[in-house]
Amino acid sequence: MGMMAQQKTVQIEAGGLNAALGFQKMTVSNLKIIGEINGSDIVTIHEMASGNGKLQDLDLSEAVIVKGGACYAIGRNQDCYTRKNDISTRLFAGCDKLQTIVIPNRARLISYDAFSNCPNLREINTASNLKFQSVEGILYTADMKTVMRCPEGLILDEVEIVEGVEQIYTGAFHNIRLLNTITLPASIKGVSNMSFQGCPLTTIIMKGERAPAMENAFDANVVNSATLYIPSGAREAYLSADYWNKFRNIVER
Repeated sequence: MGMMAQQKTVQIEAGGLNAALGFQKMTVSNLKIIGEINGSDIVTIHEMASGNGKLQDLDLSEAVIVKGGACYAIGRNQDCYTRKNDISTRLFAGCDKLQTIVIPNRARLISYDAFSNCPNLREINTASNLKFQSVEGILYTADMKTVMRCPEGLILDEVEIVEGVEQIYTGAFHNIRLLNTITLPASIKGVSNMSFQGCPLTTIIMKGERAPAMENAFDANVVNSATLYIPSGAREAYLSADYWNKFRNIVER
């Protein structure tokens, strides 16, 4: 008979997760880690949250990421190793069983691709982190000025970014596969690269009369077919702005 999935809390030193869990490793569905974790522990987490693993809920609030241990992923240009207090490139990428995560309280930087290819991840949460906060599972900077990451498994067909947000971080809404309508506030100053790539957007509503700075944020088919709604009188501002001027369907309202 197969083993039942289970909850587990472990207190470890860096590199000690695999030994602490032992034969239970592939049956744990809810895990809280207390103590230091390094690349070797991230490798174990990847094993637990993909393939035959059952890890769905991961609480790292009291874990501290440190440098050292094994390479945990192969990056685009180099192998990936942990860095102190960083949720670094591809740290949880490919953990396709993962549904919720609480990031470390001491985390200070988050790579744009740290949670990529996590199709069932629906909440990125915080506990006592001073740099970031979570609102309905979406991760923001603590001052609510930057949207950092919307988890790929969150079911959203439309989203309105609240007034006061100034920046959409690189890849923030990447691969939100049902998202068809977004509204961006007048406070938005920048929309970063890949912010909405992989989203089947049909409607983009801009509240600001000035076009924010933008990189290659949307798929080409969205630029060609979606309707970009802008404030009355703002057409010239958007037509003179890089990337915004590529939209074929711009409507003032």
